[in-house]
Amino acid sequence: MMDIIIALISVDIIMSKFLDCYIKSNRFESNHEERNPVYRRILSALGVDNNIWLSFLLTVLTVGVGVHLLNTFYSSTPFQLLFIFTGLFSTVLNLGSAHSAYFGRTNLITKKLLRVKN
Repeated sequence: MMDIIIALISVDIIMSKFLDCYIKSNRFESNHEERNPVYRRILSALGVDNNIWLSFLLTVLTVGVGVHLLNTFYSSTPFQLLFIFTGLFSTVLNLGSAHSAYFGRTNLITKKLLRVKN
């Protein structure tokens, strides 16, 4: 049962990030910069332009590595629950960002993130 939930959460994370990247690539006129500061630092360290589709690829790789580690080394229930709650949180943030980009205004999630950022 836990494996099915982990698979569904993994798909949720990837699909919400895809939706976010797809909306941002169609809405913004700039060079599709990634606004997530963590991904921006990672992409800058790699010497790559801040491209949102590269951040989508990085999300897919991160989820893949996380699921692999979860199935091989960290297969206990606390680690699985941590992955589930972290995945749900990440999905909510991605969907909030996609909603904000689609409608062109901040929402409850992006207001909280912008307040923390400043």
